[in-house]
Order: sequence, then C-alpha cells, then structure tokens
Amino acid sequence: MKDDIFERLLSAIPCPPAAVSFVAECIESVVALSAHGDLTEEERAEIEEAGRGARRLTREALSKAALRTRAVRVEAYPEPHEVGPDRRQAEELFRRLAGLPPPMRLAVVHVVDRYQTWALCERVCEASEREASRDLESAAVWVSVAREIAVKVRGPEWWQHRVQGFAGGFGANVVRVQGELKPAAADFASAKRLWLSGADPLGLLDPGRMLDLEASLLRARRRFDEALALLDEAFAVGRSPERALIKKGYTLEVMGEYERAIEALLRAVPMIEHTAEPRLRNTVDFNLASAYCNVGRYSEAAGLVPRIRALAIDQGDHLDLIRLGWLEGRIAAGLGRREEALSLLAQVRWEFAKRKMSFDVALTLLEEAVLLLEDGRVVEVKLLAQELGKVFESKGVHREALEALLLFRDAAEREAATPELARRVLRFLFRARHDRGLRFES
Repeated sequence: MKDDIFERLLSAIPCPPAAVSFVAECIESVVALSAHGDLTEEERAEIEEAGRGARRLTREALSKAALRTRAVRVEAYPEPHEVGPDRRQAEELFRRLAGLPPPMRLAVVHVVDRYQTWALCERVCEASEREASRDLESAAVWVSVAREIAVKVRGPEWWQHRVQGFAGGFGANVVRVQGELKPAAADFASAKRLWLSGADPLGLLDPGRMLDLEASLLRARRRFDEALALLDEAFAVGRSPERALIKKGYTLEVMGEYERAIEALLRAVPMIEHTAEPRLRNTVDFNLASAYCNVGRYSEAAGLVPRIRALAIDQGDHLDLIRLGWLEGRIAAGLGRREEALSLLAQVRWEFAKRKMSFDVALTLLEEAVLLLEDGRVVEVKLLAQELGKVFESKGVHREALEALLLFRDAAEREAATPELARRVLRFLFRARHDRGLRFES
C-alpha cells in the first residue's frame, strides 16, 4: 500500500497513530504462534498471556520514566523575552523567602525548583550585600541561600559556572565585612575562577558587580590604587556606573581624600536621579553629607537631610533613620548648635548600644566628647568614657581602634583629655573602621 493511501485511511480512524503499532504487534503475535504447529492450544494461550503481561509491565515502566523526564525541566540559557518575567517572579519569591524563619529559607530553595533560578539568586545576593552593613548574621543567611540556589540553577555548564561565581563573590564579601580578609581573598579567588570559566552572552549578571566586590576587598587590604582602578573598570563596563562611583567615593573617604570623594559622589548624583533603586539614592546622599561634614561644609550637608529623611521614612528603614540622627548631630555641632547636637548624639548612641553596634557607639561618643571638652566639661567626659568598657568587650572593633580608644579613655579618667585628642581619635576611627591596617600615631 502506498504511503499517501495509508495516511488517508489512518486519518479516517478515530484512534492515535500509536494504535497502528499495537495492532501490527498483535497480528505478528498471531502469525508467530501459528508458525509453531507443534504447540498445543493450551501452550499457545499461556505464551500469549505471558507476552501480554510482559508488554504491560514494560509499558507501565516506560510511562513512568516519561513522566519523570517531563518533571525534570531541562532549562537552557534564558531568552531575552524571559528576563523581565524572571526578575519579576524572583522579586515575589524573595518576599516569600524573607517572610520565612532563616532556617526554612535554605530548605525551601533546596527542594522547590521554582526557587532555583538565576534571577532569584541575583536578588538574594543583593540582599546579602545590603545586610552586610546592617546585620552580619542576616547577611550570612542570605549568602547561604544564594549559594544553594546557584548550585541548583539549570542550564549549560558555562551558565551554571557564571551564576555560581557570582554568588561566590557575594559570599566572599560577607566574609570580608566580618574582618576575615585572608579567607575572603581565598573565597573570592575561587568565585572569580568560576565566573571567568563561565559565560553570560546577554550580560544578565552585571559584570560590574564582580569588579566592585573585588575592589571592596582590595580596599580592605589597603591596596587602594588597585581598588580605584577596578572601580573605574566597573564604571566603564557595569550596568550601574553610579554604584561604582559611590564605592569610589567611599574608598577615597577611607583614604582621607575627602574632596576627591565629594567629586566622585557628585558625579553619581545625576545618574542616581534616573535609577529605579531608591536605596542607591539614599546612599549617595548620606555619603555625600558625611563627606561634607568631614571638610566642614555643614550647610551643604544640612541641605541633603530632608531628602535623606523622606526616603528613609518611605522605605520604612529604622536603622537609616538612626544613622540620620547621628548625621544631624554632627551637622548641629558644626553649625554651633551645641546642646541640640549633644542631645541628638546621646540618643543615637543609646540606639546603637541597644543594637550592639560598637563601632558606631565609639564614633558617636567621641563626637560628644569633642563638644564637652571644648566647653571644659571634663568630669562629664570622664563619666562618658566609662561607656567605652562595653566597646572594649565587643568583637566588632579591631586592635588598632581599641588602642586609640584606650588611650583616650585613660586620658579622660585622669581628666587630662583635650579636644584635640578627642578629634584625633575620632578622625582615626572614621578611617580605621574600614581600613584595619591603618596605624594610630599616639
């Protein structure tokens, strides 16, 4: 029979095409049994029944295997039209994860495949970086989640490597903030190898992020020129050049190059106006106001306060509002409103102490001490210096900073502290907070 005639006949039969094979198999079975004329009818019946049972078991096994294969999604590198929906879904899934107790987050991403996407990994990495400046324990949890997602992401090996390298870079960042610079460097080296061995044709994962994370690590290791060079590269190739400028400004501030820091931050301002990330807008405004204070430009710093406050309130960020109180205390002091400054700084110091943010406590306390010593209130400074005992017990303040604070406390207890000593220790602490290699010259 010709193929076209067979196709017309088959189209007229209300059954799936696979039925033809089933019928053909039955006919072949009958022919095969008839060929063995020496078999009895009972033997033929037993053979046919056994054949049907074997075929049934085989069919069930293959059906289950097909369903299992269908359940395992074999995903390729994302198509351009999938990127937007992937990120929107990731935002929703992130909110759900954030609402779970930390131990449950890891369990969910381990077993539920819709939580195992590149976009959610990207979103969780961002959360880890934000928390690193606020709550290291929370940051460590998010990093663990990001790494778990990264190893579950499906797709070509080169894409998996790129996602795993990205998550590893943020993991190294948390270790850096914890002050463990050698482990952080080792972790980042491993992450960088994965990143470079992978590929991302559409640039879904911002290449500037790996550069600015490495720059932060180099800054912490006091390799400032290398850090600035990487930030310039991140500015050129990254999707967020304003972020690179903010980090460049921060690096220059750590170096004590306050005017250059202001220049970098001012370059970021027009870029920030068009970003969809309100967090970046608040960061550049706060850092710029702080840098203005460092060079005595208090009126310009004050001009930024309303916008910082409005955005912090809009974001519901209580910690940012506390830090704003510290900034307002510095501004009030610089503008000569001394009692207002002391009141603001005392309240903020109490808030920082309640959250066990020891370095912030020390900075605020020194700000207060400068004002009190300038007014000759040495007895109050002596009492205030007793608060440093809790700072000395903290693991969040490194050795050089502790030695500078100890020098000040000893002088305060002898009622020998001077405004200049307090200012010198304060200036040192501003830089030493993020430059552990800086030495205090006593």
